[in-house]
Amino acid sequence: MSSQNRTTLKSYFNTGDYPTEAQFHNLIDSCVNLQDGGGVAGTTTMTGALEAKNATNYLGLHKFQGFVGTLDGILANSNDYDDGEIMAELGTLDTTVPSGFVAATKFLFTEFIIGIHTPMGANLDGQLEVGSATGQATHAAVTARVEVVGADVASFNPRISATDSVTEVPIDFNPSAGAFHIFTPYVFAPIANKFLYVCSGQANYNSSADAARFTVSAKYSVY
Repeated sequence: MSSQNRTTLKSYFNTGDYPTEAQFHNLIDSCVNLQDGGGVAGTTTMTGALEAKNATNYLGLHKFQGFVGTLDGILANSNDYDDGEIMAELGTLDTTVPSGFVAATKFLFTEFIIGIHTPMGANLDGQLEVGSATGQATHAAVTARVEVVGADVASFNPRISATDSVTEVPIDFNPSAGAFHIFTPYVFAPIANKFLYVCSGQANYNSSADAARFTVSAKYSVY
C-alpha cells in the first residue's frame, strides 16, 4: 500500500462510503507510527520542542554526533606512545546526505566539545584524528590521517576567510572531573576519512594512570 495526501484520504470517508481494506492500509501508511517512525515529504511546522536523543542526528547536511571515549587499559604493555600514535578508536562519522544532493566528498568540522568524566591521573596531551580505515591497532599511525583537534591543526577563522590560519591546542586529558574543552577547528577532510580516533599528542608517553574517560560531542557538515 502507499501513503496518500489528506485530500485523497478524506475522500475515502464521505457520507455513505464503505472504505476498503486497501484504503484503510493507505490511511495507516500515511501516518508516522510511534514505533516504526517514518518519513515526512511535506513541510512540517513544530510549535513545541524538538528532542533528538539518538547518538547521531542531522538537519540536512549538518551533523550532530556524540562518542564515548575511554583510555582505560591502553597501557597494558610497556611500549611508549609517540606523538600521533593511536590510543583508541571512538567511532564512525555519518556520511549520508538527503535525497536530491550529490554524494558528499568532504567533511567540514566546526566544533568538538570534550567533556572529562575521569581524569587521566597523569599529564597527557592528546589529539583527535580522522582516517580512512577502521579497526586499526594502538601504536599505529592513522591511515590517511587528518588531525582535526590538536596542536598541529591549522584551522581557519570563519569570520574572515580560509586563509586566516589559527593554530589549535592539544587536548588535556588530566584536568579535574567535570572539566571540558571546546575546539572550533574549521578544518576539512576527505569523506573517506570517516573513522574517528584519539591519539597521543606527545612523544614517549607512558604511565600506569590510564583510566581517562570522556565524551566527545562533534558538529560537522558533509558536502
